[in-house]
Amino acid sequence: MPLYEPGILEQSLVAVDKAAVLATSVISNCIFWRSAHGKPIDGCLPDVSFEGAQRRAAMGRDILDLLRDVDDGRLPHEYALTAKLARFFAQAWSQDADRYWLAIDVMENTFYGPFVQTAYTGGFVFNELRAALSEFAFRRDGDGDRYLLLLSDVAHFLAQIHARTAGQAARGIRIHKPQLPGVRTLLAGLRDTAAASYPVNAARLAALSNADALAAEIRRRMDHLILPAFDALIVQLDERYESLAPDGVGMDKLPGGAAVYADLLRMHTTLDLTAEQVHAAGHARMARIQAEMGEVRKQLGFTGTEAAFAVHLRRQPGAIATSADDIGAKMRRHKDRVEARFDEFFARRSDWQCDLERLPAALESGMTWGYYSRPVGNEKRGLYYYNGSKLDSQAVIAAASLVFHELVPGHHLHLTSQMSNPHLSEFRRTCVVNAFNEGWAEYAATLAGEMGLYDDPYDRYGRLSQDAFLTCRLVVDTGMNVLGWSWEQARQYMREHTMCAEGEIESDTLRYACGIPAQSLAYKLGDEEILRMRQQVQTRLKEQFSFRDFHSAVLGCGALPLPTLEWHLQRVFPEAAA
Repeated sequence: MPLYEPGILEQSLVAVDKAAVLATSVISNCIFWRSAHGKPIDGCLPDVSFEGAQRRAAMGRDILDLLRDVDDGRLPHEYALTAKLARFFAQAWSQDADRYWLAIDVMENTFYGPFVQTAYTGGFVFNELRAALSEFAFRRDGDGDRYLLLLSDVAHFLAQIHARTAGQAARGIRIHKPQLPGVRTLLAGLRDTAAASYPVNAARLAALSNADALAAEIRRRMDHLILPAFDALIVQLDERYESLAPDGVGMDKLPGGAAVYADLLRMHTTLDLTAEQVHAAGHARMARIQAEMGEVRKQLGFTGTEAAFAVHLRRQPGAIATSADDIGAKMRRHKDRVEARFDEFFARRSDWQCDLERLPAALESGMTWGYYSRPVGNEKRGLYYYNGSKLDSQAVIAAASLVFHELVPGHHLHLTSQMSNPHLSEFRRTCVVNAFNEGWAEYAATLAGEMGLYDDPYDRYGRLSQDAFLTCRLVVDTGMNVLGWSWEQARQYMREHTMCAEGEIESDTLRYACGIPAQSLAYKLGDEEILRMRQQVQTRLKEQFSFRDFHSAVLGCGALPLPTLEWHLQRVFPEAAA
């Protein structure tokens, strides 16, 4: 068939456009997308019901049907990328009903976890909700009605979490015992946050004619709908629930969990790998990192053990924080350093500023580090929310590496470049592909070494310690979820191979085993894949290779599954294709 057989191309283009519109309708019906685009979040809280999963599965099947007869190789390049990306999301959504009781995507962007009540699933949603409610503008009386409906939506969302938890328990699926204390703490903190921040003070209601009546109704809904719903979630996880919960951790402790984990591994990494292959790769990578760390210790003239050096390192001024603000200040200094060499490696800066803020208190106990949030709503900066509760932490030692990963040239540069790219469709401006997003951010932290930003040996060691920490995930995530590792075995591995404090080790291992299994595998596997692709281009182009051109090609396409990114780069740099 000719490349542009009359009628066939047009039909394919229409099919791709329709698929992109359907995919966008799923992603855009999400509190994160709505707030990021300045849209009202009314009616857009996650639907965590089984019926909601069935609707997403049907949408995924519809998209796959639309693209079934589309031959990507005969499409214009950008259409082919869109088709491949739409298939990736559609394939994930098409299985939502099948794995509903074991994995659910509360962010509707392929970010699956078994339980909604963990910091890395429901915690994200409630932090986003808190920010949206605090910025809610009351300009006319109708805004008060919208706010009341939103509070009712919150109560409905909490009721759906309760119903799913009961349905899981009836199927022998319960939150692992080691995770339960953290979940209870999180729920209590979210309840306290709601009680303090959801009611509206008189100053915010000053423009309304019915301010007093509205304030009273808000208080009534809090007292009779939202706070009781939080209380019901807390009571649901009572002693009887705990007595029947699995003693160990990991997806393989849940009925059918090992098979779902295998699917999540492929989805999060976008690679066709087994848990055993990832586990072995993690051990091999760790050996290389430890050898490099030994070389840095030798360079510094330190002759003691690795454990002794960890103690020594924590006594260095750059590795000590005196307060939460001090952690933020250390990170800001590294953010400023990257600016000096940025233009040598990148053709375009972000249109948005970036900064750091401390995590809300309710999330700090359940998160090891924090997370990046792109500019949303009235907040025109990209923000990295860092954990300020642990002054003697890996975050201080690896501050440079964290900043380059989370802000520039990592998440902030990528996400703001994608969301402002006029050449991408709304679908592609919006998408998150974990392997690309986290792979790029970790590639950025690796690139910082080539930019000369780890010239100080202590910064270099901090980078290697962060590399070791992320490499641990390849071993312990697969170990706990598939290969029979106990929680203590995973924690001991991290004690031996990282400089993390015990609290950090506890929260992160629980994240892998009970929060968002397989998600953490994307960081180092994605980093290695992007580096491998770059090496292919460099080897072929030789002196014609340009960092600026390569990075523009990678960032200019938006987030893609890694095999699709390689397909894209082979066409951007045809002389570099194998």
